[in-house]
Amino acid sequence: MSKLKTPATFETTFGSYEVTELIGEGGAGRVYGGTGLDGRPIALKVLSEERASKEKRGRFKNEIAFLARNNHPNIVTVLDHGIATSGSIKGPFYVMPRYSRSLRQLMKDGMKPGDVLPLFAQFLDGVEAAHLQKVVHRDLKPENILLDAGGKTPAIADFGIAKFNEDVIATLVETSPAQRLANFQYAAPEQRTPGKEAGVGSDLYALGLMLNEMYTGAVPHGTDYKTIASVFPEMGFLDEIVTKMLKQQPQDRPGSIAEIKALIQRYQSKAVSLQRLSKIDNTVIPEGKVDDPLAFEPPKLVNFDWDGENLTLILDRPVSYEWIAAVKDLRGSYSSVMGKGPETFFFKGNRATVAAQEYQVQQIIDLFKPWLPMATQRLRQKLEDANQRAEAERKTKQRQEREAEERRVNLLRNIRI
Repeated sequence: MSKLKTPATFETTFGSYEVTELIGEGGAGRVYGGTGLDGRPIALKVLSEERASKEKRGRFKNEIAFLARNNHPNIVTVLDHGIATSGSIKGPFYVMPRYSRSLRQLMKDGMKPGDVLPLFAQFLDGVEAAHLQKVVHRDLKPENILLDAGGKTPAIADFGIAKFNEDVIATLVETSPAQRLANFQYAAPEQRTPGKEAGVGSDLYALGLMLNEMYTGAVPHGTDYKTIASVFPEMGFLDEIVTKMLKQQPQDRPGSIAEIKALIQRYQSKAVSLQRLSKIDNTVIPEGKVDDPLAFEPPKLVNFDWDGENLTLILDRPVSYEWIAAVKDLRGSYSSVMGKGPETFFFKGNRATVAAQEYQVQQIIDLFKPWLPMATQRLRQKLEDANQRAEAERKTKQRQEREAEERRVNLLRNIRI
């Protein structure tokens, strides 16, 4: 970290930022520290003009596109971006919140053993959130994990060489087989070999290295590395997980962050949380959270038709099988025309049809409308109950797996040939 001789100002359409110090430098450019218009501390990453090849510009654009739409607490968020064309510092840039230090600095200062797993669980959440959106980081290392002032909320940073899926990519960038993109110390074996694909398994490998390092202070390379059990025996169950994450072949490692979380939960069920993509807005949410839109906002009755025999009620959007089941499961808490209860309606798409005579039409419509919010409430309750059952079943399965593994280990320890 070094002070600039002269502060530099960066302007965007809606913001102005003054940087006063250089806080980091890498192959793609530099990161500066400063303040925004509101006086809050910010970090500003610049792709230096002299280093801005077509490929690096493409990667920088992809990084901005992904981080700008990010809303996960464990991934850095872009606050603003632009291009500096005048002054001493030129090139495309983006603005992000200022973090107090990196994981590297935290490890140098010393970590309490009890803080390691809660922090690592959040690393998993951040990387998993990227993976769920088809983004692979490919350069995970302690320098790229930033922490807030309290040191409790880490955020994954520097997606400059990430592999992006087509649905989030802003500019097509190809990596030639001869390129090695990741930091060598934390690179997986496939990243050290030209022509090999670096995917999800590469991120898992780097996370395994860091998990071991956070407890032991050593990056585990080779077969006789310092284990977690040798330093903190009570956390020895993590050694087997690290071993799986550090397999030489990507296909031999866990297939996802979710698999790593499941292994940890066998021994500490509350240590990590599960995540998935929301059906509502495609953001990453906790696994047990209800996110069916029809469980929160009931459909509205917008029109009707009557053909002399059947009344068709038209809703503002299609309803799901689960919502229809909730309508038919209102359990007597509704009013209806005699013989025209929910079970007599036929639902398809956004239409509900029931046999009706002319004099019944208005009354059926009036009594049908209150069913809509009632069904939505019933659906939400059913989904919450199902999530609770699934969580209880998952914990039972994990306990059984842990007990089976403990029996196996005890047998191997005590039997003599």
